[in-house]
Amino acid sequence: MTFKVEAANDADIGEILSIIFKCYRGKNEYINAVFPRALTEKGYQLNVERMLFIKSVAPSVFWEKVVIIETGEIVGGAMWNLCIQQKPPPYDIDGPPGTWETDDDKAYAQALQRSFAEDENKLWEENDLPLLGLAMMAISPDCQRKGAGSALLESGLKIADAKHAAGSNF
Repeated sequence: MTFKVEAANDADIGEILSIIFKCYRGKNEYINAVFPRALTEKGYQLNVERMLFIKSVAPSVFWEKVVIIETGEIVGGAMWNLCIQQKPPPYDIDGPPGTWETDDDKAYAQALQRSFAEDENKLWEENDLPLLGLAMMAISPDCQRKGAGSALLESGLKIADAKHAAGSNF
């Protein structure tokens, strides 16, 4: 099995998120809070809509996919944040109406995200532009430990090198 990394289009992002959600199988409290009901059809659709919105308003955000060369099957992907002109401001996560079932659920997810982002924000503040951050990544369990993840990370390193960017895994 050979892998290659390509830019992901909007349709691919849903497939990549599906892989991410299946990898965690609903057993990660952070993922469950920040991506509520991701294993349900409605929750999945709301979270895809949310990631597409982020991509549309944040020009620094881009996605890559890993495919099996022989079949073209997507087996993983990553969301990157390449900041060249300006650093991203701290933010609270949000989503389309209905993403969280209650305001308390949303507040909890936002508190978790703020806690998680403390180190990320510190790295953004302490380093000069350009910067490349890995926001999320997953590889299908069938392709783990076979080079797909390494190919994806290597792609990110090549991008960082080409842009002379400091890199970090957020």
